[in-house]
Amino acid sequence: MEFQFGIPSHVTFGRGSVKKVGEVLEEFNAKKVLCVYDQGVKQAGIVGQVITYLKAKKIEVVEFANVVPNPPDTILEEGAELAVKEQVEAIVAVGGGSPIDAAKAINVLITNPGPIHQYEGLNLVKNPTKPLIAIPTTAGTGSEVTAVSVITDTAGEKKMVIGGRHCGADVALVDPDLTIGLPPAVTAATGMDALTHAIESYVSKLASVPSDVNALKAVELIYKNLAEAYKNGSNIEARTNMLLGSMMAAYAFNSALLGLVHAIAHPLSVYCGLPHGVANACMLPDVMEYNARDEKVQKRFRDIAQAMGISVEGLSDKEAADQAVAAVRELSQSINIPSLEEAGVKREQFEQLAEATLNEEISIMVNPRDVTEQEVVKLLELAYSTKKAGV
Repeated sequence: MEFQFGIPSHVTFGRGSVKKVGEVLEEFNAKKVLCVYDQGVKQAGIVGQVITYLKAKKIEVVEFANVVPNPPDTILEEGAELAVKEQVEAIVAVGGGSPIDAAKAINVLITNPGPIHQYEGLNLVKNPTKPLIAIPTTAGTGSEVTAVSVITDTAGEKKMVIGGRHCGADVALVDPDLTIGLPPAVTAATGMDALTHAIESYVSKLASVPSDVNALKAVELIYKNLAEAYKNGSNIEARTNMLLGSMMAAYAFNSALLGLVHAIAHPLSVYCGLPHGVANACMLPDVMEYNARDEKVQKRFRDIAQAMGISVEGLSDKEAADQAVAAVRELSQSINIPSLEEAGVKREQFEQLAEATLNEEISIMVNPRDVTEQEVVKLLELAYSTKKAGV
């Protein structure tokens, strides 16, 4: 048995943990910080809370609010230049995956020469970075605990994955209270993103014992709580379980990596503008069904079905896998995940999307089944409308 497993972040999890942000920065002797966020988090009032806690500890705050969904490389130099000019001593990232990923990449550029493209891949960042505190406000990407930053390469029209040493947050303050105000549609998309992480890491070719343990627990937590969090966003138990599930799914995929759903989702975001969670959610059931053609994957999906609470006694592995796929499809429909057509994707984009999918080399490599461009087109067709048929 051989595997690699690691998590870059020290985690403080629980209600009210965001209040400790000033204390944490004092431990790093940081007196001036760059606060990275997007406008949605600011409008929700969360950024104001964080800044209040920082100023209570007499920490000077420089704000960088230019983050947008699927953050483009073009904003990173701007953020790094501001950080260097202001001589900040640490970074605080507040928000979902986009602000946290942007903050990670900005942090790389503060202490490493640009452009950011040269760090695409694993373990290419040579110089240590500034202390980074991540405060997630969605139960989705789990970026607060991964050594990965996903950035849009605007010139190359693709998603860049920058990962490994010096690419993660040092501390994650994971506070379920910050997810209470999350709108239902965002809850749905980010929750399905987290479920995708758990499922893809469990069937990954790089899966290991520790990633398996985290992935299956994440499946259980997310599957059993997402519908309730969607319907009743103030249910703190559901919100807590979703945030914990998202984090544990990230524990799993930080080492096991992610497969074909993500390989297709990245081009959907770049070429069609879909939010990352929506893109994953649209593709997950059909890619699961595609991967379940493999007998070894069927055994893994049997475990996933059991983690969801589905009785698989007396079922063959294929029947159990079918139950898992059906359960995910039903969950997706119950929380109003759109079809690709409803999300604005055009059929004439399928060939371009399929070609770009095969360029997502890492995800294609770890997916349990090989795939061709023609098969990707078929999967896109299946996800295009609510009418479903086998691949």
